[in-house]
Amino acid sequence: MKINEILAIILVIAATAGVVLGAYAYENYRKGRVYDLELIARAPENGNWYPKKIRVSEGEEVRILIRNIDTVTHGFIIPDFSVSIDELKAGGAKIIKFTPDKKGTFAFMCTVWCSENHLQMRGVIIVE
Repeated sequence: MKINEILAIILVIAATAGVVLGAYAYENYRKGRVYDLELIARAPENGNWYPKKIRVSEGEEVRILIRNIDTVTHGFIIPDFSVSIDELKAGGAKIIKFTPDKKGTFAFMCTVWCSENHLQMRGVIIVE
């Protein structure tokens, strides 16, 4: 192999690794600046909310990125904190912000009929 071919291979590998590491670093930077937690929405037969249990601190603002990785529309509500998203279309994402003002365990749920198991699409937020 010629030296030019070896250098070309090294440069291609370095460029590929650089792009992957750069994207990973940017996502970590963005996550820390834009939202605190990520919540994934899927119909119950496809996995339900992930995670189903979230822990937050009383009196501290919470920013949750809610991503719908499903093929149907979902909604979101935390009734005890008057937080909601009317509609989150397939592939969509939205950020909710709120400051929990009381301790306890509070339900969150889907508000758009997403499957015959829709009523099982629930989770809890634990405010400590």
